[in-house]
Amino acid sequence: MKPILVTTLAVLATAVAGGAFAQGANYLARYDGGWSGGGSVKVEQLPTATNVNCSVQGTRSGETAFALQGTCRSMLIMSREIGAQLKIDPASGNYTGTYTGSASGPAKLVGSRQGDTLDLQVTWGRVIYDDNKARMLIRNTGNDTFRMQVIESIDGSDVTVSDLSFQRG
Repeated sequence: MKPILVTTLAVLATAVAGGAFAQGANYLARYDGGWSGGGSVKVEQLPTATNVNCSVQGTRSGETAFALQGTCRSMLIMSREIGAQLKIDPASGNYTGTYTGSASGPAKLVGSRQGDTLDLQVTWGRVIYDDNKARMLIRNTGNDTFRMQVIESIDGSDVTVSDLSFQRG
């Protein structure tokens, strides 16, 4: 009886992991193609947030990875390349990768998906505000829009320092 139970549990665990992986691959497909949008970004050196306009391109690499690459512009004089490369571990469902676009250099991303939202810890290349950590939330409901927010701890309070919304097209 025990070998049958163990085999059944192993098959069930594999099916659940495979289902989670398939759902992860379907989720990544939501980011394919061109996106435009914008929002506000708080730059450490400026007293108030700056409005930006952005365009990004989403590209999948197989079933387990995707990249968003593009540019954000402000006041016609400032332009910054932005991007995120993420990979999903099929066994754990965890996401890891790199964010580019910060003045501190590339940042490490680690996190997981809860429903329609990627919840990622950001580790910046240097201390920004109070530390070198932040939280990035990327929410894509599959309705041709997604939102990306970065939340920093500043003087003991959580502050949204970047809030960008994108639409397919």
